[in-house]
Amino acid sequence: MRRKHAIRASGFTLLEMMIALTLGIIVIGSAVQLFSKGMELTFLVSQRAEMQQNGRAAVGLLAKDISLAGAGLPTGGVALPTGTVRAPIYGCDQVKCYVSGVNPAGVAYPNNQLYGVIPGDGLGIPMKLGGANTDIITIVYTDPSSPLTLGYTITAFGANGTSITVAPPSPMPNPPIPTLQDPAVGIKVGDLILVTNNGLPAVGEVTGIVGNVINFADLDRLNINQSTAPGGNLKTICNPCGAVPPPPAVAPTAIRILAITYYLDVPPGPDGLRYTADDLPPRLMRQVNGQTAVPVADNIGDLQFSYDIFDDTLGADTSNLADAGMSIGKSPNQIRKVNIVSMTTRSSMHGKVGFQGIDLATSVSVRNMSFRDRYQ
Repeated sequence: MRRKHAIRASGFTLLEMMIALTLGIIVIGSAVQLFSKGMELTFLVSQRAEMQQNGRAAVGLLAKDISLAGAGLPTGGVALPTGTVRAPIYGCDQVKCYVSGVNPAGVAYPNNQLYGVIPGDGLGIPMKLGGANTDIITIVYTDPSSPLTLGYTITAFGANGTSITVAPPSPMPNPPIPTLQDPAVGIKVGDLILVTNNGLPAVGEVTGIVGNVINFADLDRLNINQSTAPGGNLKTICNPCGAVPPPPAVAPTAIRILAITYYLDVPPGPDGLRYTADDLPPRLMRQVNGQTAVPVADNIGDLQFSYDIFDDTLGADTSNLADAGMSIGKSPNQIRKVNIVSMTTRSSMHGKVGFQGIDLATSVSVRNMSFRDRYQ
């Protein structure tokens, strides 16, 4: 008689399957979490690298301009028109103004004088509603790249100093000097021109160019051209106006100067209102003479300056003055060093913990303004 054997199927029990499934989920979850952490750290590192690069570029550009402040300007700066109701201003182009405040209308030059460095303590907008005001700064120096600097000479002054006629060198050098209308380095409406005649300087804002005639008509955007002012205008120095300078006089010169204003802006978003949730990232702006301002760095969240000055009369120096001492009667001409106290640069995007941010700071010697060697 044949004996039947029971066949036992091999496999896992339900309990074993549940344990294996649980362990698998734990392993996969740990791997996913590890991968997620790695991606998050990669994102944070790339953000920080971008933030640092952006901040260094902004500080580098600002420091370069500050280091040139006062280059080519007369000692003590240049007097601007006085004795009228129209104060010369900066921080505007031909259409609108950019500083100061939320409703900008331009800023008057201190003491009606064009200095190498002009502080703007608290003249910038806050980065958030109700926040502290940021600072602005204006730096002035001559432009070595303009055609006027490269060899053009003044051949005649217009009536009341409202224009100058210039001529290129003859013979023309090789390579030739760019024309006044050169698209890259030529003279443009809104440019500031420093004219010197018989050792006397004056500044005019370009209102038009016709051939080799540069016009400085009254009612210019920056209130620089005021032919009826008792002093500080081109009429004061042309002597005689409306004629070629007499032969005994020292040849008059003209050179473009750059009045550069740095400030922070918070561009409104689609709703057109600043300080709302859809605002675009804050940015550092650079505005030159009467030209349109351009952004030079994004995600700059704060800008603060202080100044070291030296009083030649008292023989004393003072450091870290937010307004260079102007509130106590000091002059911007006494500035010897500009301190970028804080330039806060932040990440372009936020993660779980919000924006990243770092504060950059440096000091820049204003080498083209007079200085005192304290070690002598």
